[in-house]
Amino acid sequence: MLNAGIAPRLAAPPLELLRSSEMVSSTVLLRAWRRGEVVRVIPGVFAETSRWSQIPPWDRYLARAYAVALTHPASVFCGITAAALRGVFLGRQQDPILILDPDRTSRICGPVRVLTSADARTIDEIDGILLTSAGDTIVDVARTVAPAAGLAYADALLRRSRDLAPAQLPAINESRLSSRGRRRARWALARATGGPESPLDSLSLAAIEGAGYELPELQVTFVTDGIADRADFFWRSRNLVGEADGDVKYTGEFGDPAEAILNEKRREARLQRHVAGRIRWGWSELRDMDPFLEILGTARVPRVAPADPFMLASLRDALRARTR
Repeated sequence: MLNAGIAPRLAAPPLELLRSSEMVSSTVLLRAWRRGEVVRVIPGVFAETSRWSQIPPWDRYLARAYAVALTHPASVFCGITAAALRGVFLGRQQDPILILDPDRTSRICGPVRVLTSADARTIDEIDGILLTSAGDTIVDVARTVAPAAGLAYADALLRRSRDLAPAQLPAINESRLSSRGRRRARWALARATGGPESPLDSLSLAAIEGAGYELPELQVTFVTDGIADRADFFWRSRNLVGEADGDVKYTGEFGDPAEAILNEKRREARLQRHVAGRIRWGWSELRDMDPFLEILGTARVPRVAPADPFMLASLRDALRARTR
């Protein structure tokens, strides 16, 4: 079933893609490639080497997806590729581009993996590109990735799809004819709310639960002199605030870094008037895991269950994949 004219937009292409045209011939592009001036994104599609070297792995994967859309405009993207086009990707840049073709057999064609399925999916058309609906994409991804990564994908895609309710996801999963990955998906789909504001938040929650620590409340607001400050995590039993900080606010991407640091210090001073303690971590602490668990332990976050080694191991794998 095709839904045309869906309101949400896709993630913007991270750089300009080049292919042969009336302005630039394939011979010119191949010569530039041999000189190292352009890189081959996929066969027939290139990008400037200087720009390619500056973008992170997840944007390179997104660029490859757009390159396939450029050369095969009738393709229906699914799984992690549909998620990446919607702005969420936690995999590796070399992961295959996934296309759904229920009328043919599964196969690999260069950078593309064509998948087939007996289960019908709703297809959205956004910005001229065909891809599986947000609900189908979440379930497809949760069935194939580590549970913690499945939660991060589900939360992030729920935030981008206001017409999709979390309660719909388990129903989609259980209604599928294929049982492959059904049990794997249940953990993430049962916990997905769309409440965490970033994949870092979702993965942090998975680590907290996997390590057996008490789960915090999310997005609790504290008001000081008429100013509202929202904390990522709040352990009411310890009167403790936790902040998962991706550091993007200090890079200059969203304004002057010095001003951002000053505003954060003011925010921290206001929060200290309400809470007994405040802890902070980022991608590096969570990726290495032990520093993150040490932060929780030092802050005396209550431990309410035994650690789940399988969950923590799968989380480590998901986090390491993000850097490749």
